[in-house]
Amino acid sequence: MTARANIETVARQRNIFMLLAIISITASLLCAVKMITSHERIIMVPGLNQEVWTDSKGVSPSYLEEVAAMYIPLLLDLDHTSIDWKKEHLLSHVSQSDIKYMQKLAEYFAATKEKYSKFSLSTHFAIKKLETNSKQLTVKAYGQLISRFGEKGFDSSPAVYGLSFEWLGGKLLLKEFVKLHQEGK
Repeated sequence: MTARANIETVARQRNIFMLLAIISITASLLCAVKMITSHERIIMVPGLNQEVWTDSKGVSPSYLEEVAAMYIPLLLDLDHTSIDWKKEHLLSHVSQSDIKYMQKLAEYFAATKEKYSKFSLSTHFAIKKLETNSKQLTVKAYGQLISRFGEKGFDSSPAVYGLSFEWLGGKLLLKEFVKLHQEGK
Protein backbone atom coordinates (compact mmCIF):
# COMPACT_ATOMS: atom_id res chain seq x y z
CA MET A 1 0.00 0.00 0.00
CA THR A 2 2.80 2.45 0.65
CA ALA A 3 4.20 1.91 -2.85
CA ARG A 4 0.78 2.73 -4.32
CA ALA A 5 0.48 5.84 -2.12
CA ASN A 6 3.97 6.94 -3.17
CA ILE A 7 3.05 6.50 -6.85
CA GLU A 8 -0.13 8.56 -6.40
CA THR A 9 1.82 11.32 -4.58
CA VAL A 10 4.47 11.41 -7.30
CA ALA A 11 1.71 11.45 -9.98
CA ARG A 12 -0.01 14.43 -8.26
CA GLN A 13 3.30 16.26 -7.97
CA ARG A 14 4.03 15.56 -11.64
CA ASN A 15 0.58 16.85 -12.67
CA ILE A 16 1.03 20.05 -10.61
CA PHE A 17 4.51 20.55 -12.09
CA MET A 18 3.17 20.03 -15.64
CA LEU A 19 0.30 22.47 -15.00
CA LEU A 20 2.73 25.12 -13.71
CA ALA A 21 5.07 24.51 -16.66
CA ILE A 22 2.19 24.90 -19.15
CA ILE A 23 1.06 28.12 -17.43
CA SER A 24 4.64 29.50 -17.49
CA ILE A 25 5.14 28.63 -21.16
CA THR A 26 1.78 30.15 -22.08
CA ALA A 27 2.56 33.36 -20.17
CA SER A 28 5.98 33.59 -21.82
CA LEU A 29 4.47 33.11 -25.29
CA LEU A 30 1.82 35.76 -24.62
CA CYS A 31 4.49 38.23 -23.45
CA ALA A 32 6.61 37.50 -26.53
CA VAL A 33 3.64 38.02 -28.87
CA LYS A 34 2.78 41.29 -27.08
CA MET A 35 6.35 42.56 -27.41
CA ILE A 36 6.56 41.63 -31.08
CA THR A 37 3.26 43.25 -32.02
CA SER A 38 3.68 46.34 -29.81
CA HIS A 39 4.49 49.65 -31.50
CA GLU A 40 5.16 51.63 -28.34
CA ARG A 41 8.12 53.94 -28.12
CA ILE A 42 9.99 54.48 -24.91
CA ILE A 43 11.54 57.93 -24.68
CA MET A 44 14.56 58.11 -22.46
CA VAL A 45 14.99 61.67 -21.25
CA PRO A 46 18.53 62.80 -20.53
CA GLY A 47 19.28 63.15 -16.85
CA LEU A 48 17.42 66.16 -15.54
CA ASN A 49 18.69 68.19 -12.62
CA GLN A 50 15.31 69.68 -11.77
CA GLU A 51 11.61 68.94 -12.04
CA VAL A 52 10.18 69.92 -15.43
CA TRP A 53 6.65 70.24 -16.69
CA THR A 54 4.81 70.96 -19.90
CA ASP A 55 1.25 71.97 -20.64
CA SER A 56 -0.74 73.23 -23.62
CA LYS A 57 0.67 76.77 -23.18
CA GLY A 58 4.34 76.01 -22.79
CA VAL A 59 7.01 74.62 -20.53
CA SER A 60 8.64 75.21 -17.18
CA PRO A 61 11.73 77.43 -16.87
CA SER A 62 13.79 74.39 -15.87
CA TYR A 63 12.74 72.61 -19.09
CA LEU A 64 13.89 75.64 -21.10
CA GLU A 65 17.22 75.54 -19.25
CA GLU A 66 17.73 71.84 -19.96
CA VAL A 67 16.92 72.22 -23.66
CA ALA A 68 19.11 75.31 -24.02
CA ALA A 69 21.98 73.52 -22.27
CA MET A 70 21.56 70.68 -24.77
CA TYR A 71 21.47 72.93 -27.88
CA ILE A 72 24.25 75.39 -26.99
CA PRO A 73 27.06 72.83 -27.46
CA LEU A 74 25.60 71.96 -30.87
CA LEU A 75 25.72 75.64 -31.82
CA LEU A 76 28.96 76.79 -30.21
CA ASP A 77 31.26 73.88 -29.32
CA LEU A 78 32.55 73.54 -32.87
CA ASP A 79 35.53 72.75 -35.03
CA HIS A 80 35.58 72.47 -38.81
CA THR A 81 35.20 68.66 -38.71
CA SER A 82 32.13 68.57 -36.46
CA ILE A 83 30.01 71.34 -37.98
CA ASP A 84 28.14 69.20 -40.53
CA TRP A 85 27.18 66.53 -37.98
CA LYS A 86 26.03 69.09 -35.43
CA LYS A 87 24.08 70.97 -38.09
CA GLU A 88 22.21 67.84 -39.20
CA HIS A 89 21.51 66.87 -35.60
CA LEU A 90 20.20 70.33 -34.69
CA LEU A 91 18.13 71.10 -37.80
CA SER A 92 15.72 68.28 -37.01
CA HIS A 93 14.77 70.27 -33.87
CA VAL A 94 14.17 73.62 -35.58
CA SER A 95 10.70 75.10 -35.95
CA GLN A 96 9.31 74.91 -39.45
CA SER A 97 6.37 77.24 -38.81
CA ASP A 98 8.37 79.90 -40.70
CA ILE A 99 11.01 79.03 -43.30
CA LYS A 100 13.26 81.88 -42.09
CA TYR A 101 14.15 79.98 -38.91
CA MET A 102 15.63 77.09 -40.87
CA GLN A 103 17.31 79.44 -43.37
CA LYS A 104 18.99 81.56 -40.70
CA LEU A 105 20.41 78.52 -38.92
CA ALA A 106 21.56 76.98 -42.21
CA GLU A 107 23.27 80.29 -43.08
CA TYR A 108 24.87 80.39 -39.62
CA PHE A 109 26.34 76.92 -40.07
CA ALA A 110 27.53 77.67 -43.64
CA ALA A 111 29.30 80.88 -42.57
CA THR A 112 30.70 79.16 -39.49
CA LYS A 113 32.06 76.23 -41.51
CA GLU A 114 33.77 78.55 -43.98
CA LYS A 115 35.33 80.67 -41.21
CA TYR A 116 36.38 77.68 -39.11
CA SER A 117 37.98 75.88 -42.06
CA LYS A 118 39.83 79.00 -43.20
CA PHE A 119 41.38 79.76 -39.80
CA SER A 120 41.57 76.23 -38.29
CA LEU A 121 39.27 77.59 -35.62
CA SER A 122 37.58 75.71 -32.82
CA THR A 123 35.33 77.13 -30.11
CA HIS A 124 33.86 76.11 -26.80
CA PHE A 125 31.22 78.00 -24.84
CA ALA A 126 31.39 77.60 -21.06
CA ILE A 127 27.94 78.43 -19.70
CA LYS A 128 27.96 80.51 -16.54
CA LYS A 129 24.29 81.45 -16.24
CA LEU A 130 21.01 80.87 -18.06
CA GLU A 131 18.13 83.33 -17.83
CA THR A 132 14.79 81.95 -18.95
CA ASN A 133 11.50 83.56 -19.82
CA SER A 134 8.89 80.79 -19.90
CA LYS A 135 6.15 83.11 -21.16
CA GLN A 136 8.12 84.18 -24.24
CA LEU A 137 10.03 80.87 -24.47
CA THR A 138 13.41 82.57 -24.59
CA VAL A 139 16.75 81.88 -22.94
CA LYS A 140 19.78 84.14 -22.50
CA ALA A 141 22.99 82.20 -22.07
CA TYR A 142 25.85 84.00 -20.34
CA GLY A 143 29.29 82.49 -20.47
CA GLN A 144 32.83 82.46 -21.74
CA LEU A 145 33.55 81.82 -25.44
CA ILE A 146 36.92 80.14 -25.78
CA SER A 147 38.42 80.18 -29.29
CA ARG A 148 41.51 78.41 -30.57
CA PHE A 149 43.16 79.41 -33.84
CA GLY A 150 45.33 76.63 -35.17
CA GLU A 151 48.00 75.41 -32.77
CA LYS A 152 49.02 78.65 -31.10
CA GLY A 153 46.20 81.20 -31.14
CA PHE A 154 43.87 81.45 -28.17
CA ASP A 155 41.13 83.89 -27.17
CA SER A 156 38.67 83.88 -24.32
CA SER A 157 35.95 86.48 -24.01
CA PRO A 158 32.62 86.85 -22.21
CA ALA A 159 29.62 86.38 -24.48
CA VAL A 160 25.83 86.36 -24.31
CA TYR A 161 23.66 84.36 -26.68
CA GLY A 162 19.91 84.33 -27.08
CA LEU A 163 17.78 81.37 -28.01
CA SER A 164 14.07 81.52 -28.72
CA PHE A 165 11.77 78.54 -28.91
CA GLU A 166 8.32 77.63 -30.09
CA TRP A 167 5.97 75.18 -28.36
CA LEU A 168 4.33 73.37 -31.25
CA GLY A 169 2.55 70.02 -31.26
CA GLY A 170 3.87 69.05 -27.84
CA LYS A 171 7.48 69.78 -28.85
CA LEU A 172 9.83 72.58 -27.93
CA LEU A 173 11.45 73.67 -31.19
CA LEU A 174 14.30 76.11 -31.70
CA LYS A 175 13.36 79.27 -33.61
CA GLU A 176 16.33 81.59 -33.38
CA PHE A 177 19.88 81.71 -32.12
CA VAL A 178 21.64 85.09 -31.94
CA LYS A 179 24.67 86.63 -30.31
CA LEU A 180 23.59 89.43 -27.99
CA HIS A 181 25.69 92.39 -26.96
CA GLN A 182 27.04 92.36 -23.43
CA GLU A 183 24.84 94.40 -21.15
CA GLY A 184 26.60 97.39 -19.71
CA LYS A 185 29.04 97.72 -22.63
